[in-house]
Amino acid sequence: MKRLLAQIGITYFSVLAAAFYLSDFAVMIIGGVAALLVILFFIIKRARQTIFLPAMAIAALVACIINIGYTALFVKPYVEQYGDAVHTVRAELADEPYRSYSKYYYKLNVKEIDGEKVGQKLLLKTIRPLDAETDEILTFTSELKVTDNNYYRAKGYFLNADSLEISVNVKPAVHHSLYYYALQLRQYMRKALDTLLPKDCAALCRAVLIGDKYALGTEVRDNFRYAGASYFIVVSGIHFAVICLLIERLLRRANRWVRLVIMLLFILAYAAITGFQPSVLRSGIMMAMLMIANTIRRQTYPLNHLGIAGIIMPFIVSPYGAGDIGLILSFYATLAILMWASPIAKKLCRKDQYGNILTFQPGAFARSCGERIKGLFSKNKPKKPDKQPFSFKLWLTKLYNAIALMLSVSLAANILTFPVSVFVFREISLVTLLSALLLYWEIYLILILSFAVCVFFWFRTLAVLLSFPLMWLCRLVLWIVDGLSSLPFAYIRISQSFVYIWLAVTVLLGIAVILYRNHYRYLKTAALCSAIILLTGCLLHEILEISTLSLEVYPCGSGICAGINSGSHLHLLSMDAKSNELYDVWDSLCAHYDGADSAFCGDEDDLRKYQMYREDEFAISKIMLYDKKGLYKDEENIVSFDDDCTMITDDEIVLNVSVSDDIAVPYVNAGNKTILLIPDGCRIEDIPPERRQADIIILSKAFAGMENLRCESLIVSDDTMTARRTADALKACYQHVYFTDNGDVRCRLR
Repeated sequence: MKRLLAQIGITYFSVLAAAFYLSDFAVMIIGGVAALLVILFFIIKRARQTIFLPAMAIAALVACIINIGYTALFVKPYVEQYGDAVHTVRAELADEPYRSYSKYYYKLNVKEIDGEKVGQKLLLKTIRPLDAETDEILTFTSELKVTDNNYYRAKGYFLNADSLEISVNVKPAVHHSLYYYALQLRQYMRKALDTLLPKDCAALCRAVLIGDKYALGTEVRDNFRYAGASYFIVVSGIHFAVICLLIERLLRRANRWVRLVIMLLFILAYAAITGFQPSVLRSGIMMAMLMIANTIRRQTYPLNHLGIAGIIMPFIVSPYGAGDIGLILSFYATLAILMWASPIAKKLCRKDQYGNILTFQPGAFARSCGERIKGLFSKNKPKKPDKQPFSFKLWLTKLYNAIALMLSVSLAANILTFPVSVFVFREISLVTLLSALLLYWEIYLILILSFAVCVFFWFRTLAVLLSFPLMWLCRLVLWIVDGLSSLPFAYIRISQSFVYIWLAVTVLLGIAVILYRNHYRYLKTAALCSAIILLTGCLLHEILEISTLSLEVYPCGSGICAGINSGSHLHLLSMDAKSNELYDVWDSLCAHYDGADSAFCGDEDDLRKYQMYREDEFAISKIMLYDKKGLYKDEENIVSFDDDCTMITDDEIVLNVSVSDDIAVPYVNAGNKTILLIPDGCRIEDIPPERRQADIIILSKAFAGMENLRCESLIVSDDTMTARRTADALKACYQHVYFTDNGDVRCRLR
């Protein structure tokens, strides 16, 4: 009975999280199976002897009912009534805006839509920043689009306003909420770190301490992801626990009830400062229950605390909140650590003759130093403690055990989070365990020192002294992460089809283990086989991708959408299509790539399309823009030009651009091939004579004089019959003619 709440809570949360990603029909099937199991458990006499199985079946049934009811009663009416239509919105700015990839994001609590009171959330995206603060009232008219991003849907943002030109009227706040003052404290902490530390170090401290990951540059965030250490630059449950245990340690001499009140207030305040992140709330609930249990002198059961957090969390945010990927990873990492970290540590660590694990004891060392300091100022000098003789072998054993303990925690956490990460992100980092070993202590020292710098910022001398070791720790971490991310095969992308194959094989292995009599004996073997299949497939895919260099032309109705795949790195050559026709193209790109290394923009309109469609999960590192007015010279990640130029985007990709009559015509040397892209409005006179012959020519419309062009392969990016008839008439000039109306066109360049 001790773990009843754990089993109920974990089952309820797991089913609710799975229901978020499944269709309504699948959720109904799961609910029907759960209802049938509940009935059978109450009919079968042997099943009634234990409460665990019926309780878990009831938890699964309740989770399905809540998901279906929330979807039918709240989500669908809101989306169907206001989605994909122009409305006038009056809303309150609920949080600090943030910038990501040249867009500004504003989280709004809607007050009115077209004069009708509405109590929902809305995400506003703009190209330019708004002069608005939290709790101020924003009024604007825009098309409200249905959000298809699961990250925002899990946070309750089912509609978003994403327009290039939007006029927003801002009115001062009538009153400020308590959350506003938490944000003011966050700004104070940000100011303290920015004042005392260099920009890159302050950005890392802000990410670790208050979850401000957007302060980090795109390259740094990518390096953390490639090194498998992204969880270090978000405020997760373990960050929260470290700060809470530090405060609790400082208050150890206070009255237990006073300590409880202070700790509960601190938990609430720090959760508010970090923006009430779901993973932080989960950890805060568990820490609060731990503090209450210790205060009333009751035995604690961490798994029960986790189960209670799993029940409470979806009600705090919303039933869809269980689908937040950060919360899912935090929840299952905590579950895995509580269940398997200790058994793994017992297997890895070395023990003394009494069966105890030998480790360093920082607490005992600190107490010893404290006693010596007290002895210096006391008249009666204490007796010197008996010193144990130094043993190099014992010291090495303790060092090995310290590493083994960290490794056991990382291994345990990855048992459940690794499959989830592979399925959701379709990527793995082969150096994630090494990152954990090398960065564990540095990151949490940075967390503690950053907190101390913010607390003592008013005492500038002490804050400056603390900032020096903090700065060097930050630089050490950035150097380690940069090195790890640069290792061969450190980061591997996985195709979606292979993920499904691997999951199917893993499920079959699991079924075989369950059906076999001594299934626990073969569980390790099945898990090892699954891991070997995954790693072998990923490495083979990566090795094959290294030699890949191909041109990809995507179907987009009209216009040219093309890119070059260079060993799983994407270089966009054009995204010239209507806005509504680009949705499917961007969805396809997001499924195959995590971003683009470079992108070419022939004019400002192309730049707006990139800014409109690139979301947080699809970053464009460098944009090459024909900027005839010189408006974007100082913009981050933009390389502007206003005349003929040559740019090297990759070791085997050279982009030559000729400019004539405000039209930029790209001519690409890639591998052993040359590629000519002919934008709309281009004339034969705009193309230099020496570039009118290419191995591959891409165009969307026929134009006068095109019979003077020569190539091996002509790719027509147009789905109209006129384009097909024109190209058919010119087949004598070309060896091959391809059309994008039947799907992607791919050509090997090497």
